[in-house]
Order: sequence, then C-alpha cells, then structure tokens
Amino acid sequence: MPRDTFDLPVITREATIRAVRAPDAPVNAPSEIEVVWTTGATVQRARWEGWDERVEYDEELVVSPEALRLDRLNGGGPFLNSHRTWGGLEDVLGSVVPGSVKVTAGQGVARIRLTQADDAKAAVQRILEGTVNRVSVGYRVHEYQITKREGARELWRAVDWEPFEISAVAMPADPGAVIRADEKRAEARHPCVLTRADTAASAAHPKGMTMPDHVTSADPTQVRTTSEAALAAPVSAPVTPTLDARDAARAAVTEERQRSAAIRALCARHALDGAVADQLVNDGVSLDVARDAVLEKLAERDPMQGRTFEPAQPRRDNACDLGYRDAISAALLHRHDPGRHDLVDAAREFRGLTLLELARSILDRHGVTTRGMSKMELAGAAFQMRAGGYHSTGDFPSILANVANRTLRLAYEGTPRTFARWARRATISDFKPTQRTQLGGAPDLLKTLESGEFQYGTMGEAKETYSLATYGRIIGITRQTLINDDLDAFSRIPAAFGASAADIESDIVYAILTGNPTMGDGVAMFHATHGNLAGSGAAISEATLATAYRAMGAQTGLEGRKINVMPRFLVVPPGTRQVEARKNVTATTPASASDVNAFADQLEVITEPRLMGSPDPWFLLADSARIDTVEYAYLDGQDGVYTETRVGFEVDGMEIKARHDFAAAAIDHRGAYKNAGA
Repeated sequence: MPRDTFDLPVITREATIRAVRAPDAPVNAPSEIEVVWTTGATVQRARWEGWDERVEYDEELVVSPEALRLDRLNGGGPFLNSHRTWGGLEDVLGSVVPGSVKVTAGQGVARIRLTQADDAKAAVQRILEGTVNRVSVGYRVHEYQITKREGARELWRAVDWEPFEISAVAMPADPGAVIRADEKRAEARHPCVLTRADTAASAAHPKGMTMPDHVTSADPTQVRTTSEAALAAPVSAPVTPTLDARDAARAAVTEERQRSAAIRALCARHALDGAVADQLVNDGVSLDVARDAVLEKLAERDPMQGRTFEPAQPRRDNACDLGYRDAISAALLHRHDPGRHDLVDAAREFRGLTLLELARSILDRHGVTTRGMSKMELAGAAFQMRAGGYHSTGDFPSILANVANRTLRLAYEGTPRTFARWARRATISDFKPTQRTQLGGAPDLLKTLESGEFQYGTMGEAKETYSLATYGRIIGITRQTLINDDLDAFSRIPAAFGASAADIESDIVYAILTGNPTMGDGVAMFHATHGNLAGSGAAISEATLATAYRAMGAQTGLEGRKINVMPRFLVVPPGTRQVEARKNVTATTPASASDVNAFADQLEVITEPRLMGSPDPWFLLADSARIDTVEYAYLDGQDGVYTETRVGFEVDGMEIKARHDFAAAAIDHRGAYKNAGA
C-alpha cells in the first residue's frame, strides 16, 4: 500500500467526566475526577484538496495498547482550561495522576488531580459542582490507514496516535473540525504517515490545480480562501485606464462584498442557518457553486428523500444496537431451548414473534419501510440490508449468526470427550510438522575419587512427529428458511455440527488406542518389544491387573533406568468390561481378607464406546502429568470450533462456516498397557 508523510496539526475530541473524586482518595486530599477521554468512535472530519475544495472523511481511533502512545499522558500530562497550551500557568487546572491512564473495554480512562491554586478556584468549582461536565482531549496522529469506500466517505483509521493533554471545556469542540490557528500563535505541526488501501490516485486535482509541497491536505488553516487571494492577487476584471491601484483594490473589495451578500441572501431565502452561509462565504466559492451547495443542503433536509411515500423513522432510544441484537438473540435461544436459556426481561417484547416478524421489526428500526413488501422481498431485504438504497448495520444476519454460533458452541462443549481426562493437551502455532522429543533420564552419577576428574554423561532422546489437520463444513440459511419460520435451520443443525466436531476429536484420539500406530522407533505402540501388551487376552481381574501393574513397573527410560510409571486410568468399553472394572476397583466392606478389592481407589474407570470390539479390549494409562502417552492439540488461539459468517451470492441468504483445526498422536508407549480382552 502506498505510504506518504504529511505534516498535520493537533486534533481534539469530546470526552466525558465519568466520576467526581476517586473513591479511594483521603478526605483532605486534593480533589480528583475520573474521565473517559476516548471511546474511539468514528467521527466526521474534513481535509482540503487544492486551494478551496473541502473533502469530508470519517476518522476512527483504534483504542488499543498497540495503537496508543500513552507515556506522555501517563507521566502526568496537563489538565488545561479550554486547550490553552499557549497561555500562562493560570490555565493549568490540574494534571493526570501518573499511572492512572488505562485502556479498558475499548475506552481510555484517567484520573485527574485538580489544583488548589487561588487563580483556578472558579474553574475547579464549576467542575466539582457539575456545571462543567465535559472535557476534550488533544492528540497527535502519527499514522493513518486510509480505506476508500464505494459510495461513502474515506475511512481514516488512526493506528498510531498520541494523546498529550486533557482540557475542561464549556462547549465541546466540533468533532468534525481540527484546531485552527488563532491570532496569537501559529499552529504546531507534526509529521503523520498516511497509508492508503486504494492505490488509484488522480493525476491532477479535479479543478486542474495542485497544492504546493508545503501545504497539506488536512489543515484548512494553511489554505487561503478565494476572497483572500482576490485581495492579495492582481484583479483579473477589466480595469479602465483611468483607475489606479487604489481604485482596483476598492473594486475587488466591492466585488467580494456583493458575492457575500448574494450568498447570504440565497441561504436566507431557503431558510438555511447562518453556519451554512458563513461556510460558503469563508470557502470563497462562486455564486454558482454556492447555488449547487444550497440545492444539496435542501435535498439532505427533505424528509421524503425524493420518494412519494413517508418513510418509517429509525428508533432512537437509549438501548444501543448491541443490546437490541442481544435481546432478539435471547428470545430466539429461549424459543429453541427454554430449559437451557431463560427469557430475560429485555427479550420479552420479542417473545412469540416469527422470524419474518423479527425481520420486519429490524428493518423498521433502521428506517426501511416494509409496507407493501411480499414475504420474499421482506426476507431478501433482511439479508441484503445494504442493497437497494438501504443503510443499515446488518442486524438481522448478525442475530442469526449469533444464535447459530452459540448453539453450535454449546453442543460442541456439551458433547462428552472422555480422552481429555487422560491425554495431554497442547497448542501448535502453525500447520507444519511438529516434533515431540522424549528425553531420557539423567545418566548415573559416578563416584569421583579425591583429586579425580568428573566424567561426562549423555541423555538419550527419541522423537515423534505429527501436524494439525483442518475439518469443516458450511451451513446455509436461505430466504425460504426465514419465510417458513424454520428455527431448527440455525439452531438444531448448527448444534449437530458442534457435536460432530467434538466426535471427530474422540474418533481421532481413540483411533490411536484401537489402531496401534507405529512409533518413531519402527515398532507398534502396543507390542511385546515395548513390554506393554498382554501375552493373551483376558478379562479384568485381580490377577490380570497385577500382571499389568508389573509390566508398567518394569518400563525403563531411554538410558535403561526404571522410570516408575504407574497406571491411573482404566479405560474400558461399555458392557462386560465396564462391570468387571467396577467390581475390581470399587471399595467395599469385605467379610474376609480374601474378599478385599486390592485395587480399590487406585484406578479411575473411564468408559468409551469407541473401544467396543470382538472381544472387547481394555487399557491402563498413566497420568499425562507424569508421562506424555498421547497428546492432542489445537491451533494456537482457536481452541475448539471456529465460525465465520457471510451474506453470500452462492446462497440466497447467509452462510456459516464451521472450521476445526485438530490433531493427536502417540508420544510415548511407556505410559500405556493393553489387554486384548477375553
């Protein structure tokens, strides 16, 4: 992406006082307040193309520790009176408490310690009593990432920015304006990197003009208006030979006054406020350009927007869109499974509504008139809310995706995975083959005589290699699903996919025990060579368990020394083996010594249907904290099922993709023992 560096001025944003006085402050301590100095919300701003064209764009502040430079503000930044960085010491109303600046939940918060100086008492009193309850933050942007959006303003994302002061203000600054230079000083400037996602750039300015290198596209204070240029440049109008330079200047001033008067009269005739007239006059536009701007303002003010029917007005209540979506999601989840999902108060108004009725409610909320729409048109509008002139945040697809994702995840987490109790869990950062090394024990210590030399020893090692694999499917939710009010399509079907993902994990892990894979030494995991396979199959009894214990106790490490690995889990299929296992490991009250269960409370029984065979085998496994017998792994940062959603063209509705990255492998045969069963 192309990158440019420009000099930009300091920018300000409105902020709020969240609490007066910190709760842990002593009674006689200086007064403190807590402020929310940023939420990173997207606001409209402006830049300048050429000399006189004002172009609007959206600015978004990325509120994260990676994007913010907080050292200056967190080191005790100033708390000023109305951004008066050029004034005297009396304009300092306090300072940021060092170390109190934090970023939590997408908000920047800080504590301010107010001064007790006499010359600031009036301003401090207004803050403490709540008369002044707004603050503004001044910041510098060091890097923007710019994205050109079709049919919308450019998005300038501040990915590297630095707050340096917070001010108490009587009236918050216009969030769409930058700080302008005043009569006392020139505006301080700093370099900013602009990274554009759209590489297409015009070869020349639309008006056939280019800006000088020292003039940036973001600072209107460095651009002269047409009226200023007219006064400073030679008058282009015809001048009679009898006029001297003074007469020419008077003529230019008269022309400017007539232009200003005509623009103000035009705005007054169409009931536009004075701010619009002032903007057009200050921009130095011609009367023809002003007429076009007035027509645009009138079109924006037209409530019908060129339509022949009255549009529904969007709801504007205290509940944010996120809370609205959560309420509908809760109502749908309660309808899907009332026993698991309670109906919260916020969801009661949506109780009993069909999917199509919910879609109509969402469209009406965003100002889209649904009167006269057929069911198919209504369903299409709900899925494709940006098409056909709709301007929406896409609530309906988000709600359906939320319900489907939650049911899928709940089913995945609720499906039994018995291997998790005895296998070792790991994470892998990529899909490359991963090596797991088995280290042998330390070599034997040798006696060293007086004045003798210590001898070197070595540690043996062996390796097992495996890699992650990806499993997934796509679920399609169509308009027909919405019209048929088929709730199962995005509740029970995703739940089935979630259970399937959990079953895949169990299939892969238990296939290691039943499939007996070849280890890195070229020998099967359960083999007489490894000393972990019973010579002949037998039922679970005191005698066969004793034999298994002895075999595991005889295991040695790579260096040949006993490793003392004892079994902890007895893994069996359901049925006869399960009964045998329970009888031999359950503590009882025997009538005689011969009736004592020798292995009572020594083993934990795990029943797994995937082990059923003819005959049914049984296994003893050591604790994974003692030895890495079998290891299963997820992709780092994506434990379990990961879902993605899109409104697609292949499906006339929306698609939910479930993806699962998982793998398992046998690491060390010494922690397992197999008996093929009777």
